[in-house]
Amino acid sequence: KYGIAYLATSIPLAIVSFLLCYSLVDNGVDVAALLSKVGITNVGDTGEKAGTFAIAYAAHKAASPIRFPPTVLLTPVVAKLIGKEPNEDVEVEES
Repeated sequence: KYGIAYLATSIPLAIVSFLLCYSLVDNGVDVAALLSKVGITNVGDTGEKAGTFAIAYAAHKAASPIRFPPTVLLTPVVAKLIGKEPNEDVEVEES
């Protein structure tokens, strides 16, 4: 329904999310504890051996449910801003 407006909303939110996760990991946040709070408990030794990018990416992916509501709420606003609102006066064919 919104197409490009959805992409114009979700991609910047994903970039901000990843950069935030990367910054937190780079500054010493205990990522294993963070991931366990969102239900990912099997981090093991891999979490301590993985690089900053990999850990930040895992945290970013785990935070996906957190990004979904703002994306849904902001997509119509972005659609209006870029002039890509769905056409509501389309006639529906009757059977």
